[in-house]
Amino acid sequence: GGKLPDMNHNTPLSPRPLHHLADGSRRVLTTAQLRAHGVSAAQAAEQCRPGGPWRQLLPGVVLLHPGPPSSAERLHAVLLYTTRERTAGVPVQPGADGTPAPSYGEAMITGPAALTLHGFTSTPPLPSLETFDVLVPRLRRLRSTGCARIVRTSDLPTPVRVTVPQAPDSVRAGGA
Repeated sequence: GGKLPDMNHNTPLSPRPLHHLADGSRRVLTTAQLRAHGVSAAQAAEQCRPGGPWRQLLPGVVLLHPGPPSSAERLHAVLLYTTRERTAGVPVQPGADGTPAPSYGEAMITGPAALTLHGFTSTPPLPSLETFDVLVPRLRRLRSTGCARIVRTSDLPTPVRVTVPQAPDSVRAGGA
């Protein structure tokens, strides 16, 4: 046995491997979720640099692979962008298949994407939509950016869940 090097407060720690975060079900996370996994803001920024393994899709929302996002990843990113971060309280409850269902708070998809998700064939397919309309409470301080188009309302309907929370038919048909 050789002698181990002395460790002190100046000894750099090896970076924690981040590949465990990019499993198939969680390829889009908020920066707060990344922090909860031990990824600092600086590490996330480094991973999102041009040519890096990750991409920032929307402010505070990261795609954990370098390629283009799927429609499902874009929808998830839009909902994460519009959802307030949970600080404490009730843990995320499991869905029907036993995996934790993401909580999107009061945000819900509306407009053409919601119609497409609900099976309307006269609406464009999700990959052809440049933006997704997201219905949020009127007082939320958000701006439309990237693939997220913010639609505000003072009277939020109860969402219908097909794959992601959607505004009910009466709201979707009118666009808000």
